[in-house]
Amino acid sequence: MNPGLDRVMSLPDGRRLCIAEYGDPQGTPVLAFHGLPGSRLQRHPDDSIAASLGARMLHVERPGFGRSDPQPSRTLLDWSEDVRHVCDELGLERIRVIGVSAGGPYALACAATLGKRVIRTVVVSGVGPVGSMPRASISPAIRIGFALAPRAPWSARPFALVAGWFARHAPERYLDAIAAHLSASDREVLSRPAVRAMFAEDLREAFSQSGAAFAQDFAVIGAPWAIDLARIRTPLALWHGDEDRVTPLAGAAAIARAVAHATLHRVPRAGHFLVFDHWREILAWLLQ
Repeated sequence: MNPGLDRVMSLPDGRRLCIAEYGDPQGTPVLAFHGLPGSRLQRHPDDSIAASLGARMLHVERPGFGRSDPQPSRTLLDWSEDVRHVCDELGLERIRVIGVSAGGPYALACAATLGKRVIRTVVVSGVGPVGSMPRASISPAIRIGFALAPRAPWSARPFALVAGWFARHAPERYLDAIAAHLSASDREVLSRPAVRAMFAEDLREAFSQSGAAFAQDFAVIGAPWAIDLARIRTPLALWHGDEDRVTPLAGAAAIARAVAHATLHRVPRAGHFLVFDHWREILAWLLQ
């Protein structure tokens, strides 16, 4: 599997932030934010789709995952500042942003705070704001993470340690355990060899430091967001499956109501991993 081109960026506070680049190196810059757990290696396994559409994919790894240094007590606003520095360092004046699953709130933070620098934003199967996702619709393990981490981040660490061990040493078993609680469409997607191979590589990298970033991410996205969604003035599109048992559709609907220029694409009979079947369509919209 092509590991892409890794870039290690130095931030003003001395931390390192790692990026993997795929697609067309001369193409339109697209910053992609991974799900949870995840790393810069999380992507569509067919890199030729981005290349054929002329997208320069820059997969930015959050603090504590993979090769990116940890950042204690980080927030969504801290992330948008990191992205600002990345853009300055790479000379990117205008960008498009996509966040998948837990990467969704981070994409929204950039859209809300980076002004005209962000031309378009996409959120796929994204986490919704606090109180927008019915708990009964969320799979048990995810429900526990959202319940514990925002109130007491330390309480999620044992769960993160166990998840990290399986992710590093038995990623196939980790994927099977996740799939058992998902829709039939998601189980089919996770059975595909190329998808499983990508996720196995990504999971090992995501937990290569520890499970602390996993617990921290739950705390950040599961707490009230310190961003004003009404400040998003550029086009926003949300793709969400109506059979998503990880991040229910209601969360995406709440975001769409809060943003003036938002469009919600409700995908029937699709689950959390719809991005793999709709990647060309999603990326084409982002590149318009």
